[in-house]
Amino acid sequence: MTTDTNITVTTPDDEWKGLTLEQLRARRAKALLRREVGKYKINAAIDGMRTRVNDNGIRGLMFNDKTIGRLKVADYALLGWKIMQLFIKARRKK
Repeated sequence: MTTDTNITVTTPDDEWKGLTLEQLRARRAKALLRREVGKYKINAAIDGMRTRVNDNGIRGLMFNDKTIGRLKVADYALLGWKIMQLFIKARRKK
């Protein structure tokens, strides 16, 4: 009794035969690189937000740096206006 252990399977030429080991390694390396770059971008954005919040309070999240510089002056002007309105209302009640 003899058995033939050499079985050959043929596939048509137009059928996809898969990726080579080097192609798989290259794709894996690209995917890992994309993931690392994404992590770096996210961490940089978070660090920038933390810095802006630490320097400028919650306004740092809503406005860019130029606007924050101008907003401080606007805040003082608005605060002065509100205080002046309070004094005017208090004077009218007398």
